[in-house]
Amino acid sequence: MRKASVRSVACMLAAMSLAIAAPVAAPDDPLPPQAYLQFDGSNTNYVEVADSTDFSVDTTGALTISAWMRPDALTFTNTEGSLPDEQYVHWLGKGDRNRQEWVFRMYSLGDPPGPRQNRISFYVFNNGPGRGCGSYFQDPVQAQQWIHVVGVVDDSAQTTKIYKNSVLRNTNSYAGIITPQHASAPVRMATRDFASFLQGALAQVRVWNRVLNQQEISDLYTLGSVPQDGLVAEYLLSEGDGGTAFDTAGGGHDGMIFVPMWGSDSFPLQTGTGTQGGGC
Repeated sequence: MRKASVRSVACMLAAMSLAIAAPVAAPDDPLPPQAYLQFDGSNTNYVEVADSTDFSVDTTGALTISAWMRPDALTFTNTEGSLPDEQYVHWLGKGDRNRQEWVFRMYSLGDPPGPRQNRISFYVFNNGPGRGCGSYFQDPVQAQQWIHVVGVVDDSAQTTKIYKNSVLRNTNSYAGIITPQHASAPVRMATRDFASFLQGALAQVRVWNRVLNQQEISDLYTLGSVPQDGLVAEYLLSEGDGGTAFDTAGGGHDGMIFVPMWGSDSFPLQTGTGTQGGGC
């Protein structure tokens, strides 16, 4: 009886050892996009969607913009910025010079590295040449890894938020500083106003005219569950050919692709964590 008990315990320990050694995927790790639109960082490679009040916080009162983005370089070629060690690219936004509304930005890795190296930010602006306020995260980044980014602007609370891979990284107030206004500029992907250009890929770009809550953002990231309430535009960027980025939300906001470069290869998920913050 005792020998059988010892053998039983030994078998249990062996099974536990195998279970611990075997790699188990985290249940909340999603599968990154398998189809996407790729951009080479040149000034002829971008997507443009015509202006609409659906894309303006001035008319909607709130916006949530989500996208999968993949930087294929850490040091970008076509950048902008007033300081040599704080150059950046605008990879998704609405606005032109003197007609700014909102934008996502990623800072280039300089030599030597600057204080904002590879920071990813979301900003809202005064219409015109005025000030911007926003939120950011600054994590260790490797090229050719997917990142899920969500930016939120809530004009009733007068705040911006940024999420990375469904985790809220910063909330920043723009009260008394920014008054968002609708401008006639289009929405562009891989650039905002032709001053800088993304070298990388985008997939599943979506815009809502309301604030998505934490659970909705978590489900969007982990389960691919897309809230339909307030969804004003959706660009899966999975067509695979052609020069149109179709709006599958049904709002008629199709985009024109300049020099389409479709992709379908697999790339890993970026999961590193660093710092975060915000400011005006």
